[in-house]
Amino acid sequence: MSIHKNRKNTYGPQAALLLVRGGIEYFNLLRDLILTAEQCIHIQMYIFRYDNTGRMVIAWLRQASAKGVRVYLLVDGYATHLSADLLAGIKDAGVELKRFEPLFKNGGFYFGRRLHHKIVVADGCKALVGSNNIDDDYYGRPDHPAWLDMALFVEGTAAGALEQVCIQLWNKEAARNRKLDMSAKMPVTPGKKPGGISVGIRRNDWVHNRSEIWKSYFNLLSKAREDVYLVSSYFLPGKRLRRQMKLAARRGVKIRVVTAGLSDVLIAKQAERYLYPWLLRNRIAVYEYRDSVLHAKMGLRDGRWLTLGSFNINNISTYAGIELNLDVRNRPFVRQVKQELDQLIAVHCTVVSQDYSRSQGLFVRFIQRLSYNVIRIILYVCTFYFKQEHFNQ
Repeated sequence: MSIHKNRKNTYGPQAALLLVRGGIEYFNLLRDLILTAEQCIHIQMYIFRYDNTGRMVIAWLRQASAKGVRVYLLVDGYATHLSADLLAGIKDAGVELKRFEPLFKNGGFYFGRRLHHKIVVADGCKALVGSNNIDDDYYGRPDHPAWLDMALFVEGTAAGALEQVCIQLWNKEAARNRKLDMSAKMPVTPGKKPGGISVGIRRNDWVHNRSEIWKSYFNLLSKAREDVYLVSSYFLPGKRLRRQMKLAARRGVKIRVVTAGLSDVLIAKQAERYLYPWLLRNRIAVYEYRDSVLHAKMGLRDGRWLTLGSFNINNISTYAGIELNLDVRNRPFVRQVKQELDQLIAVHCTVVSQDYSRSQGLFVRFIQRLSYNVIRIILYVCTFYFKQEHFNQ
């Protein structure tokens, strides 16, 4: 794999930044963003399911649209299955809906390409970016705790830039007469002045020659001097990232990897566990979150820098996903997040022991190795492209 030249990542001071846990906390903030919007809402989601949570969000969008707020909803055409009645109902309510085409596209053949964004932008001033989809699994039920997700709420110039990202992708899917004006600028929220928290937008779309988030993780590991936290579902890093993990550990960097103890994809979990002995041999601590399915995606370095968003540490996100993360450069904020991760590890995680391999037995290790090799084949097939387009900006 060659490393593509990445576009400059410009950090800008924001008026507000907040770490948001998944479940009710996330959806309460989502409700407030939607219902307080005055002009325009952009939502881009990988999964938008028509269950109780989906109907709740659609009701909020209907309320916003009834006030004259323009609502643009872009969902992944592979992962999101919307009935014809639901599609008609959303459009009748004034919500503009588009489905991203992940498999076939005019002028190119993209096998496995998907829209993996989880972005909400209100009025170009406030935004949510994270790992949360619209689904009962992410909201939670009385007998089913919400999956562990994390998001960043940002207020300031980054929200305006995120709106431009949403418009750009929307216009690629919209008909010529339905394209949005990218030159329009939304005003910054009155009374809010930029603070000292620097935030940068990072994107990954291999087909369009973007590997910014992968580069963020590469730099996170190569520049680390004290400690690294990697929180990831479907944790299957490629060779180059594994090499950087190994080199960082040799430098004395304390690396903590937090993975899912419970997983919605059993074969992926077994493949992850096949890597545990390698991680442990390289003095990398491994923890499994045990309360529910871990779905968060975050990297943190030296208590001063973090990246958070939709990007999984595996080759699907590297090569086949349209991904978006926020990078944060601010010691007080990152140290606060680090304290929350330490608390999460201490209270809600199980430590993977050094004798993990011996404790599993030959048959279990065989299943793990088989799962790992099957996943490698799946990743290869899903990330093979007949043709790459060049992204012109």
